[in-house]
Amino acid sequence: MTIATGRSSSLVRPYRVQLEGVSYAILTSGAQIVDLLHGRTLAERTFDSDIILRLLKTHEGKDVMLEVLAGMEAYQPVGSLERLPRYGLEGFYDTFKSACHFVPDVEEWLLSHPGVVSKYIMHPAVGTYVTDVLQRIEEQGIPVEPTFSTANSLELSPKDVSKGAALVELCQLLGIPVEKGVAIGDSGNDLDMLRDAGLGIAMGNASSDVLAAADVVVADNDHGGCAEAIYTYLL
Repeated sequence: MTIATGRSSSLVRPYRVQLEGVSYAILTSGAQIVDLLHGRTLAERTFDSDIILRLLKTHEGKDVMLEVLAGMEAYQPVGSLERLPRYGLEGFYDTFKSACHFVPDVEEWLLSHPGVVSKYIMHPAVGTYVTDVLQRIEEQGIPVEPTFSTANSLELSPKDVSKGAALVELCQLLGIPVEKGVAIGDSGNDLDMLRDAGLGIAMGNASSDVLAAADVVVADNDHGGCAEAIYTYLL
C-alpha cells in the first residue's frame, strides 16, 4: 500500500498515525519515493538552479504566495498564515502551521538553496489566476510539469516527474509489474498514475478528466469511496 500525494513528507506527517500500515509514499507529485517503514528516500528529482531563476521571473509583479517543497519539508514566507484568506487557503491554516517552515524571503531562500527544490507552487490571490504565468512558462520553453490544484494554485514539478512515473519506478524497485497495480485518485495530478496502473479508480468527486480516464468510479471522498475501492478491488 502506497500513499501518493502532491504534499511533502512534513505535510503528510500528521496522517501517519492513521496510516501506520502503509509502507511507501510517493510524495510531491512523484518527485520523491520514500520507504516509510525505514525512513529512507528511494528516489528524488529536483529542479536545476537555472530553472528556478527562470521561474522567478515569470511571475514578477504578480500577487502570488510562493510555497516550495524541498527534501522532506515545506517552506512559506513569514506572515503567510495571516494572509491565507487572501489566497483562498484559510482551510489549510492548521496544516500549514504545524508542517511548514516560515522564512523571511522565499525568493532569497530559493536562490541560496540550489538543487534542492522538488516542487514550486504559486497560490494566486482570490479572484485572480496564474494561467498567464503558465502561458509565459510554455512560451519560454521552461521544462516543467504543471498542474492546477486547490484555489487555482499552479504547481510545478521537474520535467517528466509525475505520480505515474513514480508508480512505475516504485513497482520496478519492488519487482511488481505495474499492470498488477491499482491506483485511486481524484485530481489532475493523478491522471498519469490512473493510466499507468493496471486498474485506475476515480473517486466520485474527481474532476471530469479523471473520471474519463478511470476504469471504474467509486463513491466520493465524503462517502467512503476509498474504502469502497479497497474492499471491492484489493481485498
